[in-house]
Amino acid sequence: MDDDNLLDSHPDLMDPEWRKHAQTDAWLGAKKDRKQFRKQQRSRPRKPGRRWWVFGVLVAILAVITTAIVLVGRRPPAREAVPETPNPTQVAQFAHVDLARPYANTPAQDWPKGLDGITAAPAGTAEADAYAKVKQAISAARLDPAVLTGHDPKAFLALVAPDLRDQLTPVFARKPAKGVASFDSYVTEIADGYHLLDAGPRTFGTLASHPGAKAGELVVDAKYVIAYAFDNVHPEGLTSPAEIVSFLRVDETYVLRSGKNFAKSSYGLWLEGGQSAFSAVGCAAAKDGYLAPGYANPQSGPNTGDDQDAPGYYDPQYPVPNLDGCN
Repeated sequence: MDDDNLLDSHPDLMDPEWRKHAQTDAWLGAKKDRKQFRKQQRSRPRKPGRRWWVFGVLVAILAVITTAIVLVGRRPPAREAVPETPNPTQVAQFAHVDLARPYANTPAQDWPKGLDGITAAPAGTAEADAYAKVKQAISAARLDPAVLTGHDPKAFLALVAPDLRDQLTPVFARKPAKGVASFDSYVTEIADGYHLLDAGPRTFGTLASHPGAKAGELVVDAKYVIAYAFDNVHPEGLTSPAEIVSFLRVDETYVLRSGKNFAKSSYGLWLEGGQSAFSAVGCAAAKDGYLAPGYANPQSGPNTGDDQDAPGYYDPQYPVPNLDGCN
């Protein structure tokens, strides 16, 4: 008989009551062992590795946050963008050309639009009236679309004294020639095929008055510059604003006459004389008396960009240059 059969046939194992008590004792013993194990686990000292690792990570994070706050607090306030100030006596020879901002990188960048750039000191009633008439004449001669693109000087002629109007009629009929006054001495007309941008012309200048040589005369000296911005169908090929922005520098002397020393036909506004010069214009058109942009000129050799223009081209405080851009 094998050992398994001997255990099964043992008298105690075959007693049902004994088996019941044995199973209960076994369950209680196992429960007691589990409690003892847990007690030992609680009383056993824990390893510090994980706890110190978590604590170190928290300290590092706190240090990074603190450093960031300190640095932000010490950071100087952001500087406002300062617009670039253009050279007042030169058009940039190499600069980005933007038809939406055609005067950028030129002396006219900050000039007012239209007549607002031509100013005069506060004056009495007579002087203020004279300034208003001179500015009206400048606008009709140099800024009015009727004369610029329509080539119609009637608005300008209507503003001058009748005797001067009669004198200018044959002058306006002449073709431009060197040393001979023609329409371009008094008004600005744009060559056919060229168009100004919507930005419009800009001006910079002054008006000053003083009594004339005769009683009844009031003299107004006008010193100003006008910048004209031309359109271009291929702006991506342009390398300088001088190709689309042309300048007209003018010194003029106006005289208002009235009173017994003059005939009534001589009452009003007279243009006694002046001089002018162009910069960055189409030279072929200028010879015919018309204004065209610089890109109308044939391509020339490379420019170093070091040339400094005469300040009188752009600043009325300086004399009008003796030579213009086409001489």
